[in-house]
Amino acid sequence: MAGYALNYLALAARDVEAACRFLGGSLGLKRTDVALGGGAVPFFGVGRSAVAVFDPYDPYLEEPQFPGVHHMALAAHDPAAAAAAHGLTVTAEGAGPDGRRFTVIDPRETVGIRTRFIEPLDIPSADGPAYKIDHLGIATNDNDATVRVFSDNLGCPVESMQTDVEIRNVTESFVSDKYGAVYHSRPPEILGGLRDVFITIGDCELEMLMDYDPTLKPRDRLGEEKGNTKGDQSAIAKFVARRGPGLAHVAFATRDIDALLPKLADDGWRMIDLEGRPGGRGALIGFVHPSNFGGGLLIHFVEPQADGGYAAKFG
Repeated sequence: MAGYALNYLALAARDVEAACRFLGGSLGLKRTDVALGGGAVPFFGVGRSAVAVFDPYDPYLEEPQFPGVHHMALAAHDPAAAAAAHGLTVTAEGAGPDGRRFTVIDPRETVGIRTRFIEPLDIPSADGPAYKIDHLGIATNDNDATVRVFSDNLGCPVESMQTDVEIRNVTESFVSDKYGAVYHSRPPEILGGLRDVFITIGDCELEMLMDYDPTLKPRDRLGEEKGNTKGDQSAIAKFVARRGPGLAHVAFATRDIDALLPKLADDGWRMIDLEGRPGGRGALIGFVHPSNFGGGLLIHFVEPQADGGYAAKFG
């Protein structure tokens, strides 16, 4: 396999217990408690990688510490050698979960994406409603720089690129009792947009999300509507302004999003979406509300097109 594979993803949740109930209970992911620093951290196997849930102020997490997607750990049998081979600066190293050696890479050299190399952890997984991580959402203001780091330097292949825009089309009509009706279409107006790049890391992707055109901001009422490209652009812009570029959300792949989302609501979870809506790469997507985990941690689901997503429902 070219490049590096995601070994685990670190999530920081104000309500660790709720996050574990969501992942292990409602999603049925297999839990393994892994020794770390005199205690244990819950890991949940999903596909060929895992997610780990930490308190935001766990000493294993470097600063700044806040709830959300904290860092990704790429598998490397010699973490220090891997960093050196790619000319990356190591800011910390030591023994991590299950005593595995790890190195922390200076985020200024990975376009704000907090990245570690770690000796591989073998976390068992079980098939379920979420059968793998689909992608990690990255808020960025420089897709080209991200490609240079993760593709050109680390060798992870670019899976695809896309441009998402929301366009307003206006048609004027002139209706006269004497001269009849004339219709005139104005040039389309772009309300908001994103430029996306997907880079493969193992059995999932990094999704780089960058403003289509920063001059489109600020816009009156931009982002007030839910579930559209305008709103997505606003959310990414706000994330970068508040925290800087970096990991923004995690998306899990599911085979039947319209069955899963209402089931999660029935389990008592607050949902943003109760049915799949059109998303990137022809997929259906649906979001879980961050308040379930104390705020700050954004999770959503993807039903890929190959599994009968957007093309089957809207095509």
